Amino acid sequence: MSMDPEFQAILDVVNALPQPDFTKPPIELAGAMRATPVKIPPLCHAVSVEVRAVSSPEGHAIPVRIYRPSTTGPHPVLISFHGGGWVRGSLDGDEFRSHFLAHESECAVVSVDYRLAPEHPYPAPLSDCLAVTEWASSQAETLGFDGQRIGVAGDSAGANLATAVALKLRNSGAPKLKCQILVYPVCDHDFERPSYLENADGKLLTRAFMMWCWDQYAGNADRNLPSLSPLRSTDLSGMPPTLLLTAEHDPLRDEGEAYAQALARAGNVVKAERLGGLIHAFQSLLPLHSRSIDSFRLAAAFAREQLHGL
Repeated sequence: MSMDPEFQAILDVVNALPQPDFTKPPIELAGAMRATPVKIPPLCHAVSVEVRAVSSPEGHAIPVRIYRPSTTGPHPVLISFHGGGWVRGSLDGDEFRSHFLAHESECAVVSVDYRLAPEHPYPAPLSDCLAVTEWASSQAETLGFDGQRIGVAGDSAGANLATAVALKLRNSGAPKLKCQILVYPVCDHDFERPSYLENADGKLLTRAFMMWCWDQYAGNADRNLPSLSPLRSTDLSGMPPTLLLTAEHDPLRDEGEAYAQALARAGNVVKAERLGGLIHAFQSLLPLHSRSIDSFRLAAAFAREQLHGL
């Protein structure tokens, strides 16, 4: 399918701009990327927002935002991890999605401001995401959550962190997650897949940028670890029901679809859908676009089905 014209118009503008200079010191380049302000669309639903800080096992504070629907609790809860290649992204960037999902799914949403690479490489971001998920479970009664109905969600690198959390909790046994929602996830470190080569340049997320992001996040760690490359896991049994969305014109398309297939082969419930004509990060680029809203609704419906049994 050809590119959606509204997203093509964005690409035309982006592709005319200077591209990242990967010879710069990584912290300097990451800092420049983070300096771009986030524009949050109007938030028109009856959702309350609470700002908190979760104490990590290492002793630092992890900022979170809790979004609660107007319905009576205790609420099921989704723990949400923003994208950004592990090197950028923020609570603001996850604001619209978290707000929308809380309203549409009638679940609480906890958005996590995990530490970023290159200052904090693997496993620091994953440690923060795991700590918040375990906190939401252990403090569920105090927070007004239903500790028996917890799921994780994320986009791009955030989806990588979400499914890495799911793998960790599958192994530890608690809390037992009821679902994972993965939007254009990072699942592997193979840059030779057809979707990487077809969409190497000019589609917003480039092959060169993803290679750089992997270098910042993984560093010298073994990239075959399931907590880095979940597609490399030799045991994907017992994973929570999964919604996995990919975009047609995305370098990450093939690994995401391969991960969905691997989860299904391992006996898990999987709903996978490729969204034609779209690029990576379409949800955050144009959150009010009809295709983005449709994808948010898919996620909300899946959360309702898995966490409410509706």
